[in-house]
Amino acid sequence: MEKKIYTLLNEQINKEFQSAYIYLDFYNFFEEKSLDGFSKWYKDQANEEISHAWRFINYLHNRDQQIKLTPIEHNSQKYSSVKEILDKGLGHEQYISDCIRAIYAQADTAKDFETMNFLDYFLSEQIEEEVNARNLIAKYNFVGETGVLGMNGLLQNSRDHG
Repeated sequence: MEKKIYTLLNEQINKEFQSAYIYLDFYNFFEEKSLDGFSKWYKDQANEEISHAWRFINYLHNRDQQIKLTPIEHNSQKYSSVKEILDKGLGHEQYISDCIRAIYAQADTAKDFETMNFLDYFLSEQIEEEVNARNLIAKYNFVGETGVLGMNGLLQNSRDHG
């Protein structure tokens, strides 16, 4: 495996764990406001990010590469509104999409077809994540801050049924 690809993949492990921390921050915000549907949504998102990190770890092991865990940079933040969190969530998913595309582009240049194949899952996953984030923002924009309680119930039900 080309060194640059290895480095990017190894860095992505950290980014996936960092993503989990970001979503745990969002979870805590909603838990403190007793918005259980939102908190469950972001708890599930945090767990999904951890599972993504494991996928990268396992892939590197399967390619006989050493894992180099690095400190996760994160400072918990105070959020002022639901909208702020939804916007930050979309921005973060777009950032992760850019990171995955950068690894894919490097793998393409190096003709590392195995890594390109591995990343296909994440390219599709990021489309889904960005759609989900944009849909949450659209719903929020439709109902506004006062309609969040109704949206909260919809989120809780959507995770339970799908």
